[in-house]
Amino acid sequence: MNSPASRLCALFPLVTAAALWHAHPAVAQPARPAAPAQVAWRTDYNTARKEAQDKGLPLLVVVGTEDCFYCRKLEAGPLKDPALTPLLASGFVPLKLDARNAPELAKALKVQMYPTTVLAGPDGKIHAFIEGYIETERLAEQMKRTVTAVTTTDWAARDFNEASKALAVSDYPRAVSLLKGISKDAGDKPVGVKAKQILGDVEKVAAGKLAQAKQLEQRGQTQDAMDALADAVRTYAGTQAASDAAATLAGLTDRPEVLQQRRLRVARDMLAVARDDFRAGRLYDCMQKCEQVASAYSELPEAKDATALLTDIRGNPERLAKACDQMNDRTAAMYLALADSWSKKGQDVEAASCLKKVMALCPNTRHADLAQSELTRLQSKTNPAVPAGLVRP
Repeated sequence: MNSPASRLCALFPLVTAAALWHAHPAVAQPARPAAPAQVAWRTDYNTARKEAQDKGLPLLVVVGTEDCFYCRKLEAGPLKDPALTPLLASGFVPLKLDARNAPELAKALKVQMYPTTVLAGPDGKIHAFIEGYIETERLAEQMKRTVTAVTTTDWAARDFNEASKALAVSDYPRAVSLLKGISKDAGDKPVGVKAKQILGDVEKVAAGKLAQAKQLEQRGQTQDAMDALADAVRTYAGTQAASDAAATLAGLTDRPEVLQQRRLRVARDMLAVARDDFRAGRLYDCMQKCEQVASAYSELPEAKDATALLTDIRGNPERLAKACDQMNDRTAAMYLALADSWSKKGQDVEAASCLKKVMALCPNTRHADLAQSELTRLQSKTNPAVPAGLVRP
């Protein structure tokens, strides 16, 4: 059946629009006029439906009967409440139907209780089906949800919900990207206006972080300022403040004094780790870091301290022997990994060569035992055992 009543009765979900309204109740909030609104009730379904289509407005249909007590209560109360009538008058095409005068429509809508209030889009899709009397506050909420659903496209509602989720976990780059798309394409629709508002809020927070970073710079705390700027760029990517922070950071990074400060900081950090390695007995690691500091930062005082630590290790045979053992252990582990890589490619000769190097490099160690075991396995593949009693030709 393809009658207007059957099309109106087609139920469609309202999950995304309802989520949008609950997440940001300011969406679709009607502006209340100064003078009390006058609601012009329609009484003919076909005429009201055409008007809704022409104007792009949702329908509010109240189905009742003349002798229905709660129908009269609904009409005298919520439907005339000043808090609700402005939206009813300007945001809907209101329609009252007496079920006795429109039995086929009441049947098509499956009305079983009076009053029954139906909220539908201009295309006939039902967004709310309310049986019985309903208080003003609940009816207003249902009406606002319907307005939001009608004026918000599916993609915009979906993206807005995704943006809300991103904001909830402080994923500002994703939220900003989604909100920018909504504000650009949804324009003056409620969801577009709300997206612009939230974008403005995020921009203010990001601008505050940028201002804090600039204050650090003005106080001479250049490194802290750079860290704050880098954090602003990363956390609020997509905002104007993040772009400004990136430009400011680039300017600071190019300053000779800042470059020198960064070199000094890296050298100090590396020397501190080298000293930790020394105290923990990781002498080979300590030597590598000291050599790097002495070579890459030779003009800094840290290079002198690194050279002194190197001399201490090299001048002590016991310490140097321990460093050599650690280096051999590291090298043996690498040769074992290389042997496994060759073996997986079927190149057993190369794998065996690596295993022999392990056994020669660190005999009587765990690595040597592993190498011997793997070498035995490889040799058994190339020289299979000859069964007893049989002679090779």
